[in-house]
Amino acid sequence: MDLYEAARQGSNDEIESAVEEGFDVNARNKDGKTLLWFAVQGGHCDTCRNLIARGARVEEEGPSILEFAIQGEHIEIVEILWPHCKEKRQHRCLETAVSLGFHGIADFLVGTQHFEYQHSEPIDIGVLIEDGFSGREIAAFHHWERFIFVRHPEKLNLHRVFFDYALLLATKADRNSGLRLVNLLLTGEKPLADANCKININEEIETPLTNAAEKGNLEILAALIKHPNTNLMICGKYNWPAFLHLLTSSESISSEKGRAIARTLSKETLPDSFLIDNKEARLETVFQNVLRFGDDALVNQVIDLVHGAAGISILPLLIRANVTNGLRWFLNNDITRASKPPPILWVLLCKFFQHNPSSEARGAFIRVAEFLVEKAIWDPMILVCLNSRNLCFVKQLFYPLNEVLPREVAEETLRGLSQASTEQSLIRVWVEKGYANAALWSAIRSGIWKSPAFDSLLSFSNIDLDEPFPREKSSDKGEANHNSPPLSGNSTGEKRKFPFRPPAGSPLRWTLDPVIPQNHALQDYQMQLMLLEQQNKRRLMMARKEQMDMAMEKGTMAWTEGKSPLAWAAANRNVKLVEVLLRSSRVNVNSQDAYNRTPLMHAIAVNHYQIVERLLGIGDIDLNLRDDEGKTAVFHAAQTGDLYIIQLLTESQKVDFSIRDCNDESAQDIAKRSGRQDAVAALAT
Repeated sequence: MDLYEAARQGSNDEIESAVEEGFDVNARNKDGKTLLWFAVQGGHCDTCRNLIARGARVEEEGPSILEFAIQGEHIEIVEILWPHCKEKRQHRCLETAVSLGFHGIADFLVGTQHFEYQHSEPIDIGVLIEDGFSGREIAAFHHWERFIFVRHPEKLNLHRVFFDYALLLATKADRNSGLRLVNLLLTGEKPLADANCKININEEIETPLTNAAEKGNLEILAALIKHPNTNLMICGKYNWPAFLHLLTSSESISSEKGRAIARTLSKETLPDSFLIDNKEARLETVFQNVLRFGDDALVNQVIDLVHGAAGISILPLLIRANVTNGLRWFLNNDITRASKPPPILWVLLCKFFQHNPSSEARGAFIRVAEFLVEKAIWDPMILVCLNSRNLCFVKQLFYPLNEVLPREVAEETLRGLSQASTEQSLIRVWVEKGYANAALWSAIRSGIWKSPAFDSLLSFSNIDLDEPFPREKSSDKGEANHNSPPLSGNSTGEKRKFPFRPPAGSPLRWTLDPVIPQNHALQDYQMQLMLLEQQNKRRLMMARKEQMDMAMEKGTMAWTEGKSPLAWAAANRNVKLVEVLLRSSRVNVNSQDAYNRTPLMHAIAVNHYQIVERLLGIGDIDLNLRDDEGKTAVFHAAQTGDLYIIQLLTESQKVDFSIRDCNDESAQDIAKRSGRQDAVAALAT
């Protein structure tokens, strides 16, 4: 037997024989692993003890072999290895044990007294902060909360940095769920954690205040602001103060409480402390939220903080605040040659001008537009709209053609259509460049097709009512999936993937600690465990619902690709939209999507009788068109096995039953394979 395999299986006799014959107990295999490593992997305590007694060096393995034993929940091996490990980085072991939920190992490590804060020098804290911690944030928060909360009465002698780490996790837990732990860690004359701690996690500096602001945890943020020792000017990720982090959360800044906290933080923020946006578009989110939800005081505070640091993105704020010097800086800056300004910022800027029609800033905006048109950054159509004061219609022109507009923008595009139609040259270019069809799809997807303005959009003779929704652009993460989707409604998407998973054979267990006395303290301990488990279940359910909603939305967008508006309405069971579209004589009931499927096929796939009946009532409908698989409408009906739809098709007297698909099967063959004898009989007649 291979000696390393013998160590994995705990065969001490073979190892002893080999060592007596001169085998080096610290020799490594081709993968760089020693006998001790394999013994730890197998969980064999006697083998580990035997190897160490024969000279196996634990330190050469680094701290990883101890963490390896912890990850396998081998508590006895941890006790064997501990005396032989280096102390400089042993804090990682405790962090690993608690984050994985192995509190028995954690209790042993705490009992070693190597983590006592009162005996730690400042240089030790610096080493811990520099070394950083793991990123299993979701699971780690729940386990650190349990570990610290239920053992708090025992007065844990932990290194200060562990409490700081727990505080960071609590401040960014979802929906203020870490508020209880925050209060526990910061209460008293000598708080367990430092309210201004800075820890390097994943190469970014994190602080409690900036974490809570970034996550939008307003309750936690308010508690930190009230804490007498909190430094409100402290900076965290991206060298941002909490003020900027809070403004990235649209939900937070849209609430009165969030804006009040933002104003409080803005008073404590040093101007010009921010130099560059090293994370690209995050400042754009700040500007977007401030323009939409903020007041003029917040706008000016953001300008003071990042003036000249955000390139072209800051222009909407400069115009709103009528900052002439900033405008001059922008016009003379070569950064305008780089790219088109983010569309949402200009949409919000137009909204500002609508509410302030006499603003002097409008003249500055026109001058900027002229400059950008001259540099070929903007389309001349934008300047035409601005000069005609049609600020409704201009908004769509800032969006890519393959994007569905936000509902408010789509509504204003339709509202501004009548005014824009007086400029025939503008409308002609608008249609030729594809904006008309983009407006059509935006109205459909935004649910505003019931508007009277939608009928005027359908009346444009140059609009192609059968043009499919454009395909989404590929992202850096890979090309969009354009494979043929199943005709069975929208997908619910993947299940939520969590960053933490217990090791095989070691499921998480809520076990009682035997050292806790059997009295009221035990009852309180059990109650706290039950409450924590209930909270975790609620968080899990809410997280899964959010993930499913996101997947549904993404799946619907992907399913749109290649369909005409009529096919999309049929596939989504929207009978009223089908009626509206069919009122136009230019809608082609026989249009085929990217997979050559017709609106009728999509209606059959979702078993919508009313839409099927409505489409069959169109005189020139062709029931024998084939999709990419050679199937006609009756094939799809046979596949779903819906007897009523099959009867509707056969009674139309337009179905060619001799057609066979690409697999040389007939519609009746498909019905037979599904086992629906009633469908087979209906097709036979």
